[in-house]
Parts: sequence; C-alpha cells; structure tokens
Amino acid sequence: MGPVRQALRDATRGIHDRLDRAAVLRPLTSPSITVDEYRAALVALHGFNAPIERALGEGAPGEEAGRLALLRADLADLGVDADALPVAGPLPALDGTPARLAARYVLDGSAHGGRAMLPNVTRALGFDATRGARFLASSGIDMAGRWKALLARLERDLEAPESARAACATAVALFAALEVWLDGLAPEAA
Repeated sequence: MGPVRQALRDATRGIHDRLDRAAVLRPLTSPSITVDEYRAALVALHGFNAPIERALGEGAPGEEAGRLALLRADLADLGVDADALPVAGPLPALDGTPARLAARYVLDGSAHGGRAMLPNVTRALGFDATRGARFLASSGIDMAGRWKALLARLERDLEAPESARAACATAVALFAALEVWLDGLAPEAA
C-alpha cells in the first residue's frame, strides 16, 4: 500500500468505523432486510452521492462516475423519484486535484463495500445487478480497474506532503458530512 493511500486510510479509519454502524445502512448486512429498509438506505446513499458526483462532473475525463445513474435506476425500480429527494449539504469544496481525488477515493471505496453487501440483498430481496441492485453491483463498471487506476493516481498526483494532507482533510470532511447526513435521517429510517 502506497503512502498516500495509507495516509487516507489512517485519517478516515475512526469515522469510517462509525459509519459502518449507521442505523440506516446497517440493514444492508442483515439477512432479514426489508424492501423498506433497503429503499431507505438507497435514499440515504443517493442524498450523499448525488451532490458529490455532480460536483465532480459525472463523465468528466478521468473521473467517470456512472454509479449515480445506477443508483437512480435502482430507486426507480423501488418507485422513488430521485429528482424529488433531498441531498446532503453542506459538503466540502471539491476544487483542485487533492479534493477531487479524495472524493473519488471515498465514493469508489464505498463501491467495494456495496459489492460485499450485494449477495445479502440478492438473497433477501431478489434484487441483482440487472434490477434493483445495480448500484451495489456497480453493474457494467470495471471497479477493480478503476480502483487500481485511482490508487496509482493518488500516489502520483498527491506525492507532495501538502497535497496528501489536503486530500486527507477532504476525505475526513466528506465522511463527516455523510455522518451528519445519516444521523439526520435516522429518525425517518427507524
């Protein structure tokens, strides 16, 4: 593991551990997840992912998003109009390479967790990479290749200590914004 990735991992470890226990997301790992719990989790994830992907410019060269469209399709399968959903805010500015790469690290890293949750959601609800769980599956996206390219770019483009520190600060700020967002949704999800 390169030094920049290690720094990002170390900087976000504590908050990442807390997010793994967030009430609205916890059902994703439960064998008894209900459609309502799944819908609530996707609504929460959309509220966080949508403004970040839009700030990054979905489809921008070298920063292809794609997963937001998958999430919106899954929400439509569940009868939810993604355009009518609230989104998280305020979020840190994503201007400059360190901040943008930190945001990709946060979003693309979460894709790996989603793929780990997919078998549970498929068993419990019948959703899969073609209907209802495209987002968790990262359907049609080479996430392994994308992750490998991102890790190489982190080490190359954030080699300067000040760049790595800025990326770490942005990643922590994004995770903190997610934590606030999820905490605000908890009463609705319960």
